[in-house]
Amino acid sequence: MILSLKIENFRSIKEPLILDLKTENRLKENELPYNTFFENETEILRSLLIYGRNASGKSNVLLALQALTYLVGNSDSFKHEGKISPYEPFLFDSNSKKNPVKFEIDFITVENKTKFKYIISFNKSEIIFEGLYIFPLGTQSKLFERNKNKITYGDYYKGAKKKIEDDLLPNQLFLSKSSTSNIKYLDECYLYFTKYVYVSTIHDTEYDKSIIRSFSELLLNDNNLKCNLLVLLRAADTAINDFSIIENEKELKFPKKFPQDLKDQIIESRKYEVKTKHAIYQDGEKIGDTNLDLEEESFGTKKLFAIGGLILDALNDGSVLIIDELDKGFHPILTKLLINLFNSKKNNPNNAQLIFATHDSSLLDLEMLRRDQICFVDKTYEEQSILYKLSDIKGIRKDTPIDKWYLSGRFKAVPVITEPILNF
Repeated sequence: MILSLKIENFRSIKEPLILDLKTENRLKENELPYNTFFENETEILRSLLIYGRNASGKSNVLLALQALTYLVGNSDSFKHEGKISPYEPFLFDSNSKKNPVKFEIDFITVENKTKFKYIISFNKSEIIFEGLYIFPLGTQSKLFERNKNKITYGDYYKGAKKKIEDDLLPNQLFLSKSSTSNIKYLDECYLYFTKYVYVSTIHDTEYDKSIIRSFSELLLNDNNLKCNLLVLLRAADTAINDFSIIENEKELKFPKKFPQDLKDQIIESRKYEVKTKHAIYQDGEKIGDTNLDLEEESFGTKKLFAIGGLILDALNDGSVLIIDELDKGFHPILTKLLINLFNSKKNNPNNAQLIFATHDSSLLDLEMLRRDQICFVDKTYEEQSILYKLSDIKGIRKDTPIDKWYLSGRFKAVPVITEPILNF
């Protein structure tokens, strides 16, 4: 579970921006007791919504998490003198565009409930700083620190040192490189970022299809997951009575000189077929069932099938799910249903977290969300993103029409538009 994320000099974010998933102690939100949970004597939010006008930078907050998990999961395979692709500094300042990008995250691991702080700073070709810290007795203690090529270790670091240091390239993270060494705490952190944090920032039908394909084999072998997905589809009023995953046994034929990589891609994309079952009626009476290809379903139903798998997987594992515009293609009532799955003690027993960016003002409902679960991202006149919460704004009461106040600009973070004069 994520406690907080600090981002500095990344894309539209110049000055340190903090995404905080700890509750505001001064708030008394007793009527929403299941929107939070306690771990390591800390009260933590189960969900967080991010609002902001177009190009405000709200997606960049999510992209920072994606960049961090990408580096941890992949930098061990970076080649000598290879570029660090997530290096995207703030460009509208002559100094910033030469400075390092910096991420700092406080988190608690899923399996052992251990609290860590992880900091990285990097430029286009090398890791400038990397540090991992543990809180064994509530006090921060160093596991390791790396200043360019010099690495120092704390008392809690137990494991290989020299071999990892000798093999470590300037563009590789020590945490990533140590993943095969089975080092206590480091292995736990590596698995947290690679297994328990999922970031989706792509709005693409093909991407949804790839998610469905990846879950198809899992659905074939996990009846509980299938049953839960069917319950979710029915709860969303899709009229789907059942669905089946069929492994396609048809042999595809290709021209002799057809490229092998494209052939493999096509075979993989058609490996499974999803069939949904709907009732057939006559004179108001059900007389049977018929099957549809999932492709024949509505955009929203296909999206729910893809996103539903991700949500159920996160709820099962206690993972963090980060999605840009979760609500795209969904009715607001359905989006509320998905949020409430996380804000539920019964449906979220493993304390999974949901973070997503949205434009849907109807979700600004203080009967569903705490004030510290609602964030706004706006831009200054210097083009840099800033973040603040509804709980930072004074004068908000339970009966305040949050959605209307937001759209009227009282919280800012909305576009200031003028009617254009077009010339034809």
